[in-house]
Formats: sequence, C-alpha cells, structure tokens
Amino acid sequence: MTRTLLIVSGGAAAAVAAARARDLGHTVVVSDSDPQAPAFAFADSCLIADAHGAVETAAAAERYSRKIRKIDGVLCLADYALAAATVTDRLRLPGLPLHVAELASDRLAIRRCFQSAGIPAPWHAEISTPQELQRVIIARGKAVAIMPVENLGSHGRQLMTDAEDPAAAFQVTREASPSQRVMVEQVPEGTPVMLDCWMQNGACQIAGNADTRDIAGRAVSALGISDGPAVCEIVMQPGSPQVTAIAARLGSEAFLDRAIAAALGSP
Repeated sequence: MTRTLLIVSGGAAAAVAAARARDLGHTVVVSDSDPQAPAFAFADSCLIADAHGAVETAAAAERYSRKIRKIDGVLCLADYALAAATVTDRLRLPGLPLHVAELASDRLAIRRCFQSAGIPAPWHAEISTPQELQRVIIARGKAVAIMPVENLGSHGRQLMTDAEDPAAAFQVTREASPSQRVMVEQVPEGTPVMLDCWMQNGACQIAGNADTRDIAGRAVSALGISDGPAVCEIVMQPGSPQVTAIAARLGSEAFLDRAIAAALGSP
C-alpha cells in the first residue's frame, strides 16, 4: 500500500532515503529551506521550511497533510530531531517523544544525562565570553573545541588547535547558536568511531564494531530512546572509551529500510 513519508531536511543523505522510499512504492515529501536541496530531485512534493524552526516545519507539514495529502510518517537524517518530533507530535504519528527530542537537541542536557548514568564523556563547560574561553585554553591547552549548546552536528564547532584568534572563533560559534549559547569541550586523544544504532524495545543493534555495543546502547538509552535510530560517536581510549557525540537520527543506509517501515507504522 502506498503511504506518504515526510523527510525533514533535504541533504545528500535525505536524497538517498527519498530515492529508496520511492523505490519501495511510497509517496515522498521533503522539507528544507533551500530550494536547491538535493533531496528535492527525488521528492513527489517539496515544502520550503527551515528545519532549525521546529514550529515552522510542523506548520508546513500540517497544512500539507490537511490540504493536499495525508502524511503517514516522518523520517529525519540530519540533526533536526526536534523538528521531526514536533511534526509527529502535531500529526499524532509514530516517532520520538517530544520531550526526548528536546533533550537530544541540547548538548548540555545530554552531558548531564551521561553523568547521571555513569557514561564516560569528555570534560565540558558552558562559557559566556571570549575571556572564559581564554582561561580554559590556559588551564587545559588548545586541545578543546567550542560549539553551540544546541546539538547541530558539526555546525559552528571549532577546534582551538586550528583557531588563530580564539576570541573571533568564539563570536562565530555564538552566532551559529540559535540561543547564542556556547560550550567548550575537551577533545580526547584517540580515534573517533561513528556508530549507527538501532534501538528496539530497549535493545541496541549497531552497524560496526560489536565491542562498542554496550556503551553505545547505554548512551542512547540514557536519552530515553527505546525504539528507533541514533548515531553515536565514540573515541576509543585505553581503558575506557568516551562518548563524544550522539544524535537522535538515522545515520548511514544500514538501517534505512527499517527506519522507513518504522516511520510509517510498520513493525
């Protein structure tokens, strides 16, 4: 049976998902603020909406679902979990609970969850001025990164080892944050490993190194995600790996068919 899938954001990964969903016989709607978004080429319908604005995306989806074609499911392949969850909440569709998406969209809240659950993660702090950043660099060296408090992936993230002017870098990162909030984090030594995770009834499956399944599953569970996709970055260190990043979204194509089915309400 043909169903209608909304994909929030229209980047390269979304283009792959849109093409696959159409191959499976579904109608595909893609929302993005960029009229030239790659996934629009594979969409049956396009919505111009900024995924950074969860309410804007939800309003556009609601209008489409009410006036043009009923949306049956929502999929997100970029760091816009809150926008996707706002849509599913408003349209009463399967998806991440809104309060979990809000948590997963805030790096400081994520770190507090990790601390409560005993999950190893790098040292971090919120900073409000370039002077605070300079004091951190003096105390901890330049092996630190600054980033928006919002969990926006690599957007606005800067390594201080690459920054000629930390004060200018701070201003750039603050401008990249919708709330003008900045945090600094130690960059641990070691090789980062990106893991695609799939949670089902609280059990974690991963595409990648099976040795990291336990810590990845604990990290995803700490955010309250019991079902659906997540992406977890782990830095392998002697003795204890550290979870350096996590996102409540689909990563590679490893679990794509499963994610499409789950979004549309199939087991």
